Amino acid sequence: MRLIQARRALPLTPLVFLLVSCGTFGHKEAAPIPGEPLPVKKVEEEIVVAAWAEPAQLGRGGGQTQILVRVQKRGGARFAGVEVSLAATAGTLYSGGHILVTDSQGMTRDRLTTNKTTTITLNAGGTRYRFRVPVAAGAP
Repeated sequence: MRLIQARRALPLTPLVFLLVSCGTFGHKEAAPIPGEPLPVKKVEEEIVVAAWAEPAQLGRGGGQTQILVRVQKRGGARFAGVEVSLAATAGTLYSGGHILVTDSQGMTRDRLTTNKTTTITLNAGGTRYRFRVPVAAGAP
């Protein structure tokens, strides 16, 4: 499998680098497991991962929220170039599940659109992290 780097801008956000896999003729890629992030390149040092949604909760009927991921080295230095993969149990991610890469500030982001409470699972440099994005109950 070959990896190529492409730039793709998220609306209202800085540029995010996506690594898009390109299969070769006759090569069949494994289907992703729903709700599970793709495997990423493991970093060789200990990292600290923080991830959250802004807004942290969606109103009745759901909507969109930014998913932010920050990766730091032990001691607090931001870690650029770390592969991050996200998956959601409900709704859709703007990245389509493709692998993202942290920028010079150790940050990457995605956008979730959902109308149901969703669990986000991410794999950042081999470290898995999971959190919920609640949607208020009731009709909009």
